[in-house]
Amino acid sequence: MSLSSSSRPKSDASLSNCVFCKIVKGSLPSFTVYQDEKYIAFLDAFPFSLGHTLVCPKKHGETVWDMNEEEIGGLFTVASMVSKAVVRATEADGFRFVQNNGEAANQVVPHVHIHTIPVKLIDKGKWMDRKRLSNEEMENIADKIRKAMNPKASHN
Repeated sequence: MSLSSSSRPKSDASLSNCVFCKIVKGSLPSFTVYQDEKYIAFLDAFPFSLGHTLVCPKKHGETVWDMNEEEIGGLFTVASMVSKAVVRATEADGFRFVQNNGEAANQVVPHVHIHTIPVKLIDKGKWMDRKRLSNEEMENIADKIRKAMNPKASHN
């Protein structure tokens, strides 16, 4: 079986090369919109839509099989909270959660994560291509999402 499982040991080399672990440690830049002691949310570098955000546990695990039920529940709770801010910030009409496990499922980065992708009705049924946004565009939408995470704070 090619999917990771808790029974398969992780090498220190694979952990030290994990892009998301580097973002968690702060050794790679990101447009972070939320974090707490267990989870982090940051903009996808090549988004399907403006505001496309990744939510992942700070603890490394390749697939949901590497997480216990409490961790999985926590991840989806944070993803739900982030999705509300993403939808508000982008004025989207809906959103998608996408969570891939393993290369065959198109998981590109082997660290558990949930794609939170805002969508508008005008794009319903259209194929989504990856976009390349400027740092200014990324920071602008990240700032809007951060403010939408705590609407009361942005009114002070």
